[in-house]
Amino acid sequence: LAMSREGELKTILQVYVSSISAFEYLAGKVIAYTIVAWGEWISGMIVLYLIFGLRLTGDPTPLLVTTFFYLFCTTCFGVMLGAAIPNQAAAIQAAQLGGFLASFLLAGYLFPVENMPVVLRFLSYFVPMRYYLEVIRDAFLRGAGWASVWYAPIALGLISAALFWRAWSVMKDMQVKA
Repeated sequence: LAMSREGELKTILQVYVSSISAFEYLAGKVIAYTIVAWGEWISGMIVLYLIFGLRLTGDPTPLLVTTFFYLFCTTCFGVMLGAAIPNQAAAIQAAQLGGFLASFLLAGYLFPVENMPVVLRFLSYFVPMRYYLEVIRDAFLRGAGWASVWYAPIALGLISAALFWRAWSVMKDMQVKA
């Protein structure tokens, strides 16, 4: 939403005419927002442990690694929306529809993925929350570790790369060529 606001207020023009490349600009945004997201995730985990008494079962490394990729993926999704949609109201609606609603309905949180129609099951493979939800369930309930969730960080990494590439392709076309 910050990038959409920059587009709406036309302050993004300063980036377009500067010597910074689109890749550097987007990487800076993604890294900064991923660090903020890590801080929020750590705060949430502290609340889970201290107030609710929730504990991990098994090896915590799948959760930590997949959390990094999930936070990176959601940050790349936000950067892609900000780069593609210069209107803040439209970006908010796109984030709600593409992020929250898709995650809520297609990730397997409400309905098991196996019970969805084939078309929706196919679409769920492109929803990052599907993979993260499986890792969360494993970390807090099953404790099977890497053997059962090895594919989740890979899938999230591929989705992140596609989202970042899309944002970069939009931004690099808008920059002034030196």
